[in-house]
This record gives sequence, structure tokens and C-alpha cells, in this order.
Amino acid sequence: MSFIGNLSVFDHNIQEWPVFKNRLEQFIKLNGIKEDSKGALLITYLSDDTYRLARNLLHPKVVEDVKFEDLVLKLDEHFTPKRCLLAERQKFYEARKAAGESIQEWAVRVRGLAVYCEFGTALDQLLRDRFVLGLSAGAERDRLFEVDAEKLTFAKAQEVAQQAASARQARAAAVVKEEPVYRVSGARAGPAAASRAPAGDDTWRCAVCGLKNHDAIKCRFKNYRCQVCGVRGHLRKVCKSAKNASHSRVHNLDTEPAEVGDCNDGYECKECNVFNMRFSE
Repeated sequence: MSFIGNLSVFDHNIQEWPVFKNRLEQFIKLNGIKEDSKGALLITYLSDDTYRLARNLLHPKVVEDVKFEDLVLKLDEHFTPKRCLLAERQKFYEARKAAGESIQEWAVRVRGLAVYCEFGTALDQLLRDRFVLGLSAGAERDRLFEVDAEKLTFAKAQEVAQQAASARQARAAAVVKEEPVYRVSGARAGPAAASRAPAGDDTWRCAVCGLKNHDAIKCRFKNYRCQVCGVRGHLRKVCKSAKNASHSRVHNLDTEPAEVGDCNDGYECKECNVFNMRFSE
């Protein structure tokens, strides 16, 4: 005999009895199971552990001889926990929307928390209040605060919050990141400085050595100490210190390795050949 639909085996260790019970009732109704076969069907869909539990609960009666209604009642008594109404309401009132939780997920969680609170006719209003007040500060809650509370239902609150969330996400996606702007300041560049100064021929100069074709962060002289101010991170020809005014670059021979004009790219540019002299040892 084939059945319409599927019904999984119930294991009380990993499944909830109320969920299985509701599915069992619909399965029986859909397949037109006869009254004298309902108990046998239930026992068939119990796992070994759950069957032993049912047997112990009904002892000294035999499970197979008990009517379907009596078996369901005994399982209801065992699996239905004794709930404290105030404790359930406390969990409901203190609920907050979690970070990363969507508007839809938050609404479903609020409704689930109200299942055992017995709010009666005030249910929709309390669901709405918890949904709105549980939101963190932002566009969604601000938009809901603007709506007339007398006309705001739980369903309407979800719709308004979702619209506000969608608008916020659209604005965030439309933001265009600007390219960073480099400019020269009066401060000396450190070893990892990457600031550049525009030259007249639309090229950039290194803030460490003053040459072209490379950034300060890639300059081979970034760890050398200035001979004028003594600060590490630049050469004396680009030093901004007031002492540098008394040091003329004319007729100076740079004999130390710190003043060698090799560029970081591995070749000598024109400025290196014009302004620097190298002595062979």
C-alpha cells in the first residue's frame, strides 16, 4: 500500500513532538487511515528510543493494546514542558534584532516568541511594538517612528521597515569612492611615505630623494639619515629643515653611498648623471 506524502520517523532526541504530531494528523487525514489502524501507524513511525520511552510511560499496559488517542495523550503529557507565562513574556519583551539579522527574519522571530505568551486580542499590537522597539537605531526605526501609531499594524510595520532597509542599501551601493589625492605638505616624509609632488612636466618626484620614476615607499634611500637634520627617511637635497638654507648644493661632491643617485628601478636617470658623481673604490 502506497501513501500520499512522506512522514519521517520520530526520534524525540532530535525532533519536536508537537511538530511530528501535527504532521501525523495531516498524514492520517490525507490517506484516510482507519481508526483501528492509527495506533499501529504511530508506533511504526517511532524510533527505537522513542518506542522504548512510550512503552515505559504506559507500563504496565502494552503499547500495542492502547488506543491511538490515549497514546497521543500520554506522549503529549511527557513532551509538553510546563512553561512559565511570565518567563515567556520576559523573553518576548527583551528581544532585540541581532546584527546581521534581516527584517524578515526578525519579524518571524518576534512572532515565534509570542506563541506561549497568551496575548489574546492584543497580539497584533504587541507584535508591532516589539518589532519596532527591538530595532537598533537607524533608518528603519526612524521611518517607523514617523508613521501614525494608530494606523500602524504589525504587517504594515514590516512593509515600511523593509522599504527603508532597501532604500538604505541602494544608497550605500551608489556611493562612488573617490581616488586618493596626493599633495606635498611641509612635514618631512618618513621611511614609508608615499606622498608625491607634481613637477612641471606632469611627472612625480620622490619625497625621499627628489628623483622621478618611483614612489617614496619604493625608494632605495628611504632608510638613510639626512646629513643636514639627522632625521632618517630623506636625503639632504630634499630636506625642509631651516639648516638646509646654509648648505648649497652647488659644487658639492656626494661621496657617501647615501647620496648615490641610482633609481630604485635599476637604472640611472638623467638627473642621476647630471647632479651626482660616483667614485670608484
